[in-house]
Amino acid sequence: MIEGYSSVAKKYSSQYREKLKMQYRIANPNATEEEIDDAVYNDNAHQAFATAVSNSSKVQSATRVLSNVKQRHDDVKKIEKTIEELAAMIFEMAEMVDEQQEAIDHIEDAIEESSAQVEEGHKAIGQAIVYRKKSRKRKWIFILLVIILLVVIGVVLYFKLR
Repeated sequence: MIEGYSSVAKKYSSQYREKLKMQYRIANPNATEEEIDDAVYNDNAHQAFATAVSNSSKVQSATRVLSNVKQRHDDVKKIEKTIEELAAMIFEMAEMVDEQQEAIDHIEDAIEESSAQVEEGHKAIGQAIVYRKKSRKRKWIFILLVIILLVVIGVVLYFKLR
């Protein structure tokens, strides 16, 4: 992402410098390539244009060119600053994501553990239901046996005492 912004900035800067060269040639047609490069790659390019304008007969045209050059130069500086700030923000965001990754991993582990415990709980409830049914069944059998035993004892006592 940062490389994309960087390549766009480089492309724009290259186009901007080519326009500066063309405009410098218009303002100072007798300039050598070295003078043009010095004027374009120097941060004080507008001073070179001002000098060229004062020596040129096309003062009005050169004044507009100078104004355009100053404006574009300022625009490029603003774009470069904005791209640098954006890159810093992206870097900070990446650091924040890295810092939060451990917490996210811990939360994921806790969710997986909770899910496993819930599943075990469902199995335990199922077993408890089965055990409760068996326990009730045994309880009723025991009560029935006690009743039968009491009836048998009652019958035996009834016939013995009689």
